[in-house]
Amino acid sequence: KVPILLDHNKKNIRKETCNALFKFIDGSLERIGCIMFTDTTMEKVIHLLNSDPCWLVRMECLKIVWKMIETGHRYLIMSLVDRGSIEAICSVVVCSDEDMTMMALNALESILKLGIAEISDYATRVFECEGTAKLELLQEHKSENVYRKAKNLITKYFSESAENDGNDIFERFQNLDL
Repeated sequence: KVPILLDHNKKNIRKETCNALFKFIDGSLERIGCIMFTDTTMEKVIHLLNSDPCWLVRMECLKIVWKMIETGHRYLIMSLVDRGSIEAICSVVVCSDEDMTMMALNALESILKLGIAEISDYATRVFECEGTAKLELLQEHKSENVYRKAKNLITKYFSESAENDGNDIFERFQNLDL
């Protein structure tokens, strides 16, 4: 029934449904699993995060995705990435709400950290959906916190030295005697 409510034509119903989901998961892996793997709920949440015309709905969706990512559970994060969360997060990273921007930046940072640990090229996915261009824009943000976080992400994951670090990791992985 939740996916039906997420498809409702009234934005307030979509927003309140997302808010209820956020409160339901409460950081519990068991509860997260209930909505992550039982039906199309998370696909719809990620779709709404990426494209709902109402920013309030998108913010509630971001809170759900962020809460799941912040658990640090790598298989959960990889599943969210597989479902399109990088593109959806990048779609909201530049907005007028500082809290929403910081939440999106923190979620991206957690995904990018996992990408390095898992030797997955999540940074390329951020680049392909114009996420790096948006991070560069955020370096001119009025908030010092947003500016610093965006600059840190660019330096750590998208600079020339980050590319070399990534190549070193890849080369070391290829040279392992398995």
